[in-house]
Amino acid sequence: MPAQTQLPTATALVGSGAPIAAGNMPAFCRGEVAGQYATKPAYVKTGTPMKQADGSTVIDGTVDKGSEGVKTFRCRFDSNGAFVDVMATTSDGAL
Repeated sequence: MPAQTQLPTATALVGSGAPIAAGNMPAFCRGEVAGQYATKPAYVKTGTPMKQADGSTVIDGTVDKGSEGVKTFRCRFDSNGAFVDVMATTSDGAL
C-alpha cells in the first residue's frame, strides 16, 4: 500500500533571498515597486509595515503613474523577513 502524503492545511508565504530588517522593508518595497512599474522610487509611497497573524509582514502603498493614474499595491515578506512579491491591488483602468 503506498504511503499517504499529508497536505498542508495552510499555504505559508515563502520569500527568496536574505531576510530584510523591518526598518528597511519600506525602502526595499519602494525599490521593487519602482522596478515593476518602471518609475522612480520617489513616485512610490509606502505605509507602515503590518505584521500578519501568520508572522508575515505586508506593506500597502501607492505608485503615481502620471497619466495612467495612481495605482495601489501590497509588498509581502515572509515570516523570516524575506521578500515574497508585489501584488497590484488596483485593476487596470480602475483609476
